[in-house]
Amino acid sequence: MLDEIVVNETLKEEALEINLKDLSTLITQLRKLRRKYEDELHKKEITVYEELAESLFELRSSKLLEGLEIKGFDSKFLDIINLMKKIYVNFISGKYFTQEDKILCYVKSSFSINNKTLNPGDLILLSLSQVLALITLDYIIPLEVE
Repeated sequence: MLDEIVVNETLKEEALEINLKDLSTLITQLRKLRRKYEDELHKKEITVYEELAESLFELRSSKLLEGLEIKGFDSKFLDIINLMKKIYVNFISGKYFTQEDKILCYVKSSFSINNKTLNPGDLILLSLSQVLALITLDYIIPLEVE
């Protein structure tokens, strides 16, 4: 099943719509296989499925980066990649207010960092890794130069 999806994704120019429902039986079988068997043959089988899953991820990621719309269960995973791309481009191209390697951000939702609680409307300088983590949780908005 997974091999067929990888082949179809490779052959089609557009991204397929992959439903988790279609993969749920395979996922359940592989989970059971991981728990039940420890021999080399089954470990190699699992490795093949892991490689297929990685290939599918790479195919769909490349299509996303080429600007194609991704539909299906993995669209949220790939939305994060698109967000990372946006932050990368904006950071490198000077679109954000920065100080050294930190980005000035507007706080959208309350959160705590370094034993300090921030509330909506607050401004904070955050490292790139903090921005990546907090923006995916929808806690912050990096401020852009107009």
